[in-house]
Amino acid sequence: MEIRAIYIFILYINMYSTSSFSDLIKNKDKKELVFIHTPKCAGSYIGNILSYLKIKNLGHHQAVPNKKYIYFTVIRNPVERFESLLNYRLSEEKPRIDWPIYLSYVYHDKYIGLDDIVSKMSNEDILGFTPFKTINYWTKNVDIIIILDNLPKMLEYFGYKYDVNLFKPVNVSNKTRGTISQKNKNRIGKLFNDDVELYNKVVSVNEIIVKRRG
Repeated sequence: MEIRAIYIFILYINMYSTSSFSDLIKNKDKKELVFIHTPKCAGSYIGNILSYLKIKNLGHHQAVPNKKYIYFTVIRNPVERFESLLNYRLSEEKPRIDWPIYLSYVYHDKYIGLDDIVSKMSNEDILGFTPFKTINYWTKNVDIIIILDNLPKMLEYFGYKYDVNLFKPVNVSNKTRGTISQKNKNRIGKLFNDDVELYNKVVSVNEIIVKRRG
């Protein structure tokens, strides 16, 4: 089997996609590739690559069914994604409107650790950040879901090539307040359970292919 054929199976085709697997593959050269930016999933870095390749980027907007498009997005581990969100927010000068009011004081005390902040948050607080939302929200109507490691291979399959070394990470969250404990990681994982299940499915597709190629 040639490499280009293997790339087909590295992709996780969303079960809720409005297009079938065979339709996506058969018409990949006739449809426009369009990116949906799932927040805190390296979207700014990816955006620079897509701008270079002249690929449409819809930013923080849900995909709307369109027979002319093949929508794709990149996701990451949901717990790490939430941790990245908090680190990014806490690097800003003041809290945004969706930040819990009773935790506004943590912006003035840099010694309060990330785990302590999460412990004080209610479940509603954790689930209430915008435009963060859930991974399942951002993958609605999306055809192809991948992890960042598979971006070069996916784009190459659709006819786009680029030098990875030309692009550097951007908007990397500063980790100045420590890490989240395993107890709170488990709590966050349960709150984003559907996202965890989807992420594991996407990762498992990649692992299967690696084993087959090995």
